[in-house]
Amino acid sequence: MKISLRILCFVSILPFMGFAQRCNHTNQIQSLYSQLIASGFDTQKPIPYHYFFVDQNEEDLNQLKTVLLKQNYKYVRTSKSAGKYQLEVEKVEAHNAASATQKGKSLNELAKANNVETFDGFEIFSEETAGENDNLATFKQNVDKIPSAELLKKALEFYDKNEDVKALIVFDRCIKQNINLETSYYKRANCKTALGRSQEAIVDLENVLRLNPQHYEANFNLGGLYFDAKNYDKAASFYKKAVVVNPKSDNGFYRLAETYQQMSIKDAAVQNCQKALQINPNNEYAKKLMAVLK
Repeated sequence: MKISLRILCFVSILPFMGFAQRCNHTNQIQSLYSQLIASGFDTQKPIPYHYFFVDQNEEDLNQLKTVLLKQNYKYVRTSKSAGKYQLEVEKVEAHNAASATQKGKSLNELAKANNVETFDGFEIFSEETAGENDNLATFKQNVDKIPSAELLKKALEFYDKNEDVKALIVFDRCIKQNINLETSYYKRANCKTALGRSQEAIVDLENVLRLNPQHYEANFNLGGLYFDAKNYDKAASFYKKAVVVNPKSDNGFYRLAETYQQMSIKDAAVQNCQKALQINPNNEYAKKLMAVLK
């Protein structure tokens, strides 16, 4: 069966700080494998991994397909959506968090070498987890029986234990019943981020800001998600809002500085890095960034 999770395997040069670490792709992969191992998944056993590539030009994908077939990948399909083509291939392999991260880097490099726009991550197909859907279906039925007054408490219990899939299901129920929407949307966004569902997380965080534009963490995490997607203009916009809400956030100023660095706006990067260090002279990430900027 398919584990319904797409992981994007790009890794930031510097890790995210605070909760935004959950936006880091390495951490997403580690979270995935931690959950799988806790469920009895054997990382030594080869299983089908499905890899995805996206480009506007179908011919470029066909060229990449030829290269992949020579490397013993199995062609699955090419599909089209929203004006872009997606190539899906399969290979039976065994991975742990470290090797899956390295695999993502290698396939990203292969895509670029063949003029393909994006390596879009992987999904896992495993007989070993064949009962997972049934278990989740049963879990959802049990969630439906939880009294409304206890739903948020139950969701937070799963959330605090990093059981993201279960927490997400209960937060879904909370939102349907209009239970503490600001908290429910925010926590559900964090679950979705940890599970690699970044676009859905963005929607939830935007709902948080619709309810409370002064929500520091929502602004900060949106900055992280857009930074991760290399949309630096939007990342800077949300980081700027975050430090307005919390002008004592050294992490916020550091991340804003890092974003300006990526945009090649050195003066702004230096200024915000200096602000981060004024607030917290022990911010090691800001120290490293300042050394690079000098």
